[in-house]
This record gives sequence, structure tokens and C-alpha cells, in this order.
Amino acid sequence: MTNLTKKIFITGATHGIGKATAELFCQKGWDVYGISSVADGRGEQMMQELPSFHYFNVDVKDENAVSALLSQIGHIDAAFNNAGIGKVPERADVEDIAKAKEVIETNLLGTMICMKYEIRNIVEGCIINNASVSAFKAATGADAAYSASKAGILRLTAEAACCRDYLPRIKFFSIMPGYIKTRMTAADDECKIITKLPHHKMGMPADVALLVFKIVENNYAFTSGQCFNVDEGAFLV
Repeated sequence: MTNLTKKIFITGATHGIGKATAELFCQKGWDVYGISSVADGRGEQMMQELPSFHYFNVDVKDENAVSALLSQIGHIDAAFNNAGIGKVPERADVEDIAKAKEVIETNLLGTMICMKYEIRNIVEGCIINNASVSAFKAATGADAAYSASKAGILRLTAEAACCRDYLPRIKFFSIMPGYIKTRMTAADDECKIITKLPHHKMGMPADVALLVFKIVENNYAFTSGQCFNVDEGAFLV
């Protein structure tokens, strides 16, 4: 009998938004192939808790490792390029270029590398890239590397969506989370943040995971290249 279980590839899959997304897809009956460069035991623990979760310690910046792994996995039905890092915001005149380079290479180049090989493995499905409201809206006035990397992800998604060679078999979407409770926002002043938001609360990783699942599930018949906000109105204020 043919195995009809669908497969999704998720980067940054052991923490925050990636973890919540992996858990949701497993609950929905998907086989989830998750990668992370953080070797802290979380991936192995998730495999014990989620029988359909498969973990690999791979850095999205390592093209050879990404290529080899996706070749090993074979056909996938969807991908969620979620892996990303930030750094302490700095003004442009004192920017730590080495740290800025690491942010841009992880967030933008890492997404580009993964897309390169995901596209080859999808017969029909979609690829979702995780951007941020920071792609459009400056938060601190001193976080250029992160914001630029996320803005680049929006254009990377749009360029792929416009490529005739991928249509109609692959759809490309991006998402723009707002203030979500993750490791990256743990040091932020939550009280100060929520006073700016229309509904006075931060989002949870599960909120973003649900959006990703809905996009993959619906596959929006006459839509590609769109960006979906999941920000509790943060983009509007």
C-alpha cells in the first residue's frame, strides 16, 4: 500500500515558533523533518515525545549539509523556513559587522540555501518563509541587520513566486509575526511592548504555527507570493 502521509521540512524546529509548528503538524498526522543548529538535546527529546518527528542537527548556512539531508529525505509536500537569529540592537555608526553578518547569513542566506533544495524535492506543495513585522516597521531604530535580513526574505519569496518554472506546482508565501513570546523576545520589556498593541497582549508560538498550518492546508488556489501578518495589529500602530 502506498504511504500517503505528507511530509514537511521545518528549520529552527526545536524552539519557539518552529517547535510549535512541528508539534502541530505531527498532531495533524504529518511526518515532520526538523533541523536546528542548537545541539541542546531538545531535538532528541521531541523525537521521544512525537513519533512522527525526525530531528537532524544541521545549520541552515551549511549548504552541503542541507543538500545532503534533503536528498536523503526525498519528496516533501511543504517547507517552513523558520530558522533565524537576532542580536543586541546597535546604531549604524557602532554596528558590530561580524555579528551583523552572522544574522544576515543565517536569516537570509540560510533561507535561500534551504529553498534551493526544497524546490527540487517538492512535486506539488508550498514553501513558507518566516519574515517579521520588522521587515516593514522599524522597532528600535538600531536593529538594521535583523530588519534588513527579514525584508530580504520578503523579496526572496516574491522572486520565487514570480518564477514561471515553479508554477503551478509550488506556491511561495511569507509570514510576518509581530511580538511573539520566544527566546528572542525574552529580554524585552513585555509591559512596555503590550501598551503599544491594540489588544494589549503578545502572541504565542502556537498562534504562528496555526497560521502556517492553515496556509499549507488551504494552498490558496489563485494566490502565491503573499505575505500574511500574524501580529495582533502591531503593523498598524
